[in-house]
Amino acid sequence: METELETHSVSCVVTREMLASSMGCGDTETYAIGMMVSLMERAGKELADNHIPKGYTTVGVMLNTTHVAPTVCGKEVTATAVLLEHSDGQFYFEITASDDRGVIGEATHQRVAVPLEKFMTRARRRGGDNS
Repeated sequence: METELETHSVSCVVTREMLASSMGCGDTETYAIGMMVSLMERAGKELADNHIPKGYTTVGVMLNTTHVAPTVCGKEVTATAVLLEHSDGQFYFEITASDDRGVIGEATHQRVAVPLEKFMTRARRRGGDNS
């Protein structure tokens, strides 16, 4: 008997600020890969949030992606995360990004659960704030 895998989707409408030409990472007026990655990561984070205790968050530690088709301003993009496995605070996802014409990107993604305050204390120290 096969177990149904958990999924979670998030969507956005592509704005001018999200275009490669606006972000300075390309010359095309198409959805920037960095914006697609951000949407994919958000889908994974929100799905992982269902499995962590209060006072914890997850941080992305790996994302391997392809961006295979362009999307223009005004189109809706949806990222759907599939939780493949989670144990000991480790989460593994496959994520697909699509627009109304089909798949625009795919990724594998790993997130790790961390205590939020402890993580932020460490981050502040790395930034030179010793408080």
